[in-house]
Amino acid sequence: MDFETFMPSVPLYDNTHPYQFLPFQYSLYYRKRKGGALKHFEFLAEAGKDPREDFIIQLLNETQSAGEILVFNKTFEASRLKELAKDFPEYATELNERISRIKDLMIPFEKKWYYDNAMEGSYSIKKVFPALVPKAKEGYKKLVIQDGGMAMKVFAELQTETDKTKIATTRKHLLEYCKLDTLAMVKILEVLERV
Repeated sequence: MDFETFMPSVPLYDNTHPYQFLPFQYSLYYRKRKGGALKHFEFLAEAGKDPREDFIIQLLNETQSAGEILVFNKTFEASRLKELAKDFPEYATELNERISRIKDLMIPFEKKWYYDNAMEGSYSIKKVFPALVPKAKEGYKKLVIQDGGMAMKVFAELQTETDKTKIATTRKHLLEYCKLDTLAMVKILEVLERV
């Protein structure tokens, strides 16, 4: 599972504050059992309205099944869910249950339990993924949006965009980027399972 957020300096929605992380997108892959078929789920908010409650409702619906939820940097996703639980207390019980199931796929690389020189001393997913899956070396470079900072910037720009073609194109690029982050986690996990 992977989230994207943006942080408006001037609050755009009621009950938000300057520079608050506002989740507007997620991607997740679901696998019922090891080696089973993958199912992909995603959410990308419409610009111009507070994305949080729609984000929560769809995420809770798509993460109902039992099992661990893998992320790459647990602190980020868990913090966003805690903030959502505080801002939307009616969903707090379910959000806290999801938090309790989160496992961090970054730990083996951060702790250097697994290391490859191709990671260049970094445990960023952008370094780990191509190091473990060499065919993926060009993966992010082929995308228009190549990192979370770019995703944050273009979604913020969508708040005032009126050109329907540009909106559609930008949304497509956002979905491609977030989907690759979660697919990267799937591929990284498969390598770790083999070793």
